[in-house]
Amino acid sequence: MKYLYLILFILIAGTAKSQAPTIERCGYDQVMENLEKQYPGFRAAYDKAYLQCINGPKVLPRKLTIRDTTYFYDTIYTIPVVFHILYNNTNENIQDSLIFSQLEVLNQDYSRLNPDTGNTRAIFKSRAGSVRFKFVLATTDPSGNPTTGIVRKSTTVTYFNTNNDNIKFTAQGGDNVWNPANYLNVWVGDLQVPNQGSIVLGYAYPPYGHPNWPNSSWVANSNQGVVLHYQIVGRNNPRATGALASSKKGRVATHEFGHFFGLRHIWGDPPMFTSGCAVDDYIYDTPNQGSRSNFNCNFGANTCTDAKDDLPDMVENYMDYSSETCQNMFTRQQIQVMRTAIKDYRSTLPIKVEIVEKMRIFDTFVYNEVKIFARNTNQTAVVEVTNEELLNTLTLDIYDASGRIVLQDMPIKRNEEIISTIRYAPGVYVFQLRRTDTKKPVKTEKLYINKI
Repeated sequence: MKYLYLILFILIAGTAKSQAPTIERCGYDQVMENLEKQYPGFRAAYDKAYLQCINGPKVLPRKLTIRDTTYFYDTIYTIPVVFHILYNNTNENIQDSLIFSQLEVLNQDYSRLNPDTGNTRAIFKSRAGSVRFKFVLATTDPSGNPTTGIVRKSTTVTYFNTNNDNIKFTAQGGDNVWNPANYLNVWVGDLQVPNQGSIVLGYAYPPYGHPNWPNSSWVANSNQGVVLHYQIVGRNNPRATGALASSKKGRVATHEFGHFFGLRHIWGDPPMFTSGCAVDDYIYDTPNQGSRSNFNCNFGANTCTDAKDDLPDMVENYMDYSSETCQNMFTRQQIQVMRTAIKDYRSTLPIKVEIVEKMRIFDTFVYNEVKIFARNTNQTAVVEVTNEELLNTLTLDIYDASGRIVLQDMPIKRNEEIISTIRYAPGVYVFQLRRTDTKKPVKTEKLYINKI
């Protein structure tokens, strides 16, 4: 069995000014020890509930050959979010633009519309998918009054830490939770502990209501939500300098929201100084991984050797500690866990459900996300596919204005398939995508091709 670890990263600064800060292990040991003392048995109870959530009454061994998963969803869940900004000085009072940017990152990452999906290695592309969660700022506060979804509050507290959750309580210099049955709460403040030379970038608690957890336990309503360090909120936060520069893409929040919806770290969080190859994250389509990545993009890492289906570490996964520049995916079973959390354990959130307009292959794929457009300045046309599942399932035909076919059965293999139009005379052309299995048209665009 392995346990749930709540903290994302701790950066330990060097004692000498000339020494660059180093990345240290998570501070989960002290946190988990304190929580276990406060609520005896919570580790074992959570493990039991987590396995039941994923597998039902029968628990299958993780070390079976991993098969690519086939979970698909046609609905989008829209979730209201409130940001509580706690600041001791003006620099900590981050601007609205960073919050808007953070929401943009979350919505891209949780819809697999992030611009770097093409960086997912071929061996993992079939395992990546869209969570279909959409996050919006709350428009009404708990009293029914209009709100921007952003609460700003000056505090005399110089920093907050994970030992007491003071950031979530007004009486302790933080800000009280908005009813977590109605909002996803995000607290932003200074999580640097000066006397320890450490910075916690974020943490979150798992879904409230898992079986065997007493209502008075540490996941009580007043604790529910996500906490983020102010320097890493949003994309290209100018405060993310030095050792924090690797966390400038806004994906600490992506990671912590994953914890909020029930995910564990990809390497299984083994006890200190032991290998994770013998433990599990209980996600079958993540490769066995012995340890966390060290804020790098080591695509050659393979920390566990399996007799069958041996794959490298999935450094692309948001639940690893790899550099944000190579993180770009959730797996399909991770998606299943998060959507199960919405349905079974966070069902009180006032989630707006949208049925996605779609045409289907095997009742799965959405075509309205495919874009077809001309780039006349460089004499090309582009078929842009943000939904990875559509790759290698479509072919392109091009017709001129008279109906004569000028290109036929071109396979769409990349996220951005580029077609040269240098040989085409100026005029209107019809671009038509077809399913490879039935040849049925699924998307048609008329483009004007010009010589510039």
